[in-house]
Amino acid sequence: MRRFFVVHGTVQGVGYRGFVKGLAVKNGISGFVRNHENGSVEVFAQGSEEAIARFRKGIEIDVRQGPQVFSVEEYREGEEGFQKAAQEHEGFSIEE
Repeated sequence: MRRFFVVHGTVQGVGYRGFVKGLAVKNGISGFVRNHENGSVEVFAQGSEEAIARFRKGIEIDVRQGPQVFSVEEYREGEEGFQKAAQEHEGFSIEE
C-alpha cells in the first residue's frame, strides 16, 4: 500500500522530518519525507496495510498532541502524490 501525506504548519527547521522518519522506521514503512518550497512537508510512505494504518495513527496522534517544537495546522492524505515518486524505495530517507 502507498500513501502520500502533506503536513502544513510549523514543520520546517524544527526536526519534524526526523520525527516522521523515526515513526516510519518504528512501523516498518519505506519511502521518504521532504520539505516542500511552500513550507509544508511531504511524506511518501509504502508498506503493508497494517503498517500504514499504524503510521497514520502515529501521525494523527501527533497532529493533535505533537511536541511543542513543531505545530501542525493541516494534514491531508491520498495516493495521488505517488505520481511524483514512481520508483520503489527501500528504507526511509529524509530528502532535501
